[in-house]
Amino acid sequence: MTQPEPAPAPQRPSAPQREPAPQPSAVQPGAVQPPECHDEVCITCSDTAVAVTIARLLPDSLAVVDTEAGQEEVSIALVSAGVGDTILVHAGEAIAVVPT
Repeated sequence: MTQPEPAPAPQRPSAPQREPAPQPSAVQPGAVQPPECHDEVCITCSDTAVAVTIARLLPDSLAVVDTEAGQEEVSIALVSAGVGDTILVHAGEAIAVVPT
């Protein structure tokens, strides 16, 4: 008498095939490219840092400053400055205190 053949083992489902990841140097069509910096101007807002004088301090790390165009409100959260100090402001944020 012959032995019956064993039942085939159940097959595992194969992992889904993935597309190869794009190479870092490859530029994909329609992809947004980061800006390149040139010259002394901010590529994001085309602005430069402007020297202004603090006229008065406000709550929440804000200050009123005197500019050529009049008074403006700016953030001084990144610097330690007081009334009368000259600061460099870029995009509404004081980024440095000008030494006297």
